Amino acid sequence: MEPLHIDFETRSAADLKVVGLDNYACDPSTAIWCMAYAFGDGPVTIVGESEPSLERMTASRVLIIKYIQSGGLVYAHNAAFELAIWNAVMPDCWPRLDPKQVRCTMAMAYAMGLPGSLDGAAAALGIEQRKDAKGSRVMMQLAKPRKVVQHLPEHDGATGYIEHVWWDDPVKLQTLYDYCKQDVEVERALHKRMVELSADEQSLWHLDQTINARGIQVDRASIDAAIDLVTAEKIRLDEAMRKTTGNVVAGCTDVRQLTAWLRYKGVDTPGIAKADVSELLNRDDLVDECRTALMLRQEAAKSSTAKLVAMRDRAGPDGRMRGLFQYHGAATGRWAGRGPQPHNFPRPTLLHDQDDIEDVIAHFGQPEYLRVFYGDPMPLTADCMRGMIVAGPGKELVCCDYSNIEGRVLAWLAGEEWKLQAFRDYDAGTGADLYLLAYAKGFRCSLEAAKPFRQVGKVMELALGYGGGVGAFQKMARGYGVVVSDERADELKVAWRGAHPQVVKFWRDLEAAAIRAVQEGGVQKVRDIAFKVAGSFLWCQLPSKRVLCYPYPQIRNKETPRGAVVPALTYMAVNGVTRKWERCDTYGGSLAENVTQAVARDILVAGMRAVETLGAPVVMHVHDEIVCECNLHEISVDEIATVMSNVPHWATGLPVAATGWQGQRYRKD
Repeated sequence: MEPLHIDFETRSAADLKVVGLDNYACDPSTAIWCMAYAFGDGPVTIVGESEPSLERMTASRVLIIKYIQSGGLVYAHNAAFELAIWNAVMPDCWPRLDPKQVRCTMAMAYAMGLPGSLDGAAAALGIEQRKDAKGSRVMMQLAKPRKVVQHLPEHDGATGYIEHVWWDDPVKLQTLYDYCKQDVEVERALHKRMVELSADEQSLWHLDQTINARGIQVDRASIDAAIDLVTAEKIRLDEAMRKTTGNVVAGCTDVRQLTAWLRYKGVDTPGIAKADVSELLNRDDLVDECRTALMLRQEAAKSSTAKLVAMRDRAGPDGRMRGLFQYHGAATGRWAGRGPQPHNFPRPTLLHDQDDIEDVIAHFGQPEYLRVFYGDPMPLTADCMRGMIVAGPGKELVCCDYSNIEGRVLAWLAGEEWKLQAFRDYDAGTGADLYLLAYAKGFRCSLEAAKPFRQVGKVMELALGYGGGVGAFQKMARGYGVVVSDERADELKVAWRGAHPQVVKFWRDLEAAAIRAVQEGGVQKVRDIAFKVAGSFLWCQLPSKRVLCYPYPQIRNKETPRGAVVPALTYMAVNGVTRKWERCDTYGGSLAENVTQAVARDILVAGMRAVETLGAPVVMHVHDEIVCECNLHEISVDEIATVMSNVPHWATGLPVAATGWQGQRYRKD
């Protein structure tokens, strides 16, 4: 039977973006306005409240139910939404939809390097069928209650209740139905133009749905206490700001008022951004009241409740956050974070001992205690952010992280044999520290002579592997407290490249192969990487046989920083800054970064599957780290690390190592 394409339009008092999909679907106020569906190229049919109801569908209902019960495939864009609504909101008489029956055209779009939105992907592929802009506005209106009525108790002992009044305008509802049908038309047209996920990637999408559905426990009490702490501290600081400025500045976040007050006091400043405040506080001619005001501003800026609130709002009735990961959110296949964004939790800056973090969390309700033993309470909450994630009752978190996986993968892909051996020796306990070795190799000095420059060697390793120069080094150096001149940074770049001739060759070979594939056609290989143009896309095959995709490739002349004009690979992509679909260019180092991160992702996936097979359920994965939630003392860190270190057959010769910890609270080792 031909595939079934579906789309739901829903309404709810819950805010989907705030509470997340699972909480939205399970909210008592959430209901279905309509469902549009079509089998194959057949007509798109709408079933809504003013049409035969979902409960009373006759022939169509029987057809759909039999199709689902027979294991038929169901297609939708952002199918996780349709899957959740189907299983949580559809009447009980409907069969449960198995995630393995579901196919997501948004996942396909992401895997092909296209925009994730339905309209964006359709526009990128030149599809005539497009979303209905007017219908979209009506949909957003009807998705929320028209009004909310608070009913007070009618007599003693009774309880009040909230009534949600929904839209009932027939014209608006018809517009919504037409909009829903058009979404199915667009999704179906999009599906015809895209490549299905491979069987391997489709099974990964299913695993992703499982992990997102499991969720991860949070410490709600500590989150609430931390929010209260930050709120109270901001009130205190705002009161101090008003007192310091004679009530001219209302609070620490009133940028315009504070800037004007400082100028009135003779302090000429372009603004009070973080860098501006730091620069002003270094002056020795500030009067006391100006210095106090700037210090208050600096202290107030040290913490935000945004992530804490996101964690609180995302947690369901059972205290678990769900739906934190977007499959193929990055072009390399890596995941993107959703909700509180676990991928960009701040690194601890003040608390480096887990016992201290535990102690601070236990004393969030006692700011004076924190001030005495740890300093300003505000930045402490950021250091404790990871600790808000905990193991469920009777469980423990077992976490393992791949060690320097990108450095290892890059050396393996490029064939930098000395470095691969250095990793193997280090893993065996007989080799040198890789950051010391990077410096020593670059400057042909002994490891002993390199010891004072270990941190410099670390920045060299992290910043220079993908063709980066002085700018890349200095940007990374700032994050690690390394201060060198631009001339020294250039010297370090030259030294690193001299020590890695095969990596440098790999950059150049990748760029040349990609350009040849576009200009001459055929398969162009660089070691285990292959480029080929097919249709309107440049495909890059990885050692795992997964492919990266560069849409609409063209070779255009580009002027280098030195003034030379050279051919460059360009392709269409979503600009990370403007969020617009536009043409961008790339070069060998960037291509090396793409394939290295993509292979590292494939290693992570192999590790996730291995620990699942071991019986350790994955509840979170962040960059190159896998977090499992296991029964107490059931599975050890060493067991997890061992199976993660067994590379798949296609990665023979790649030295992989993983280390980790286990405990009740999530942390960064």
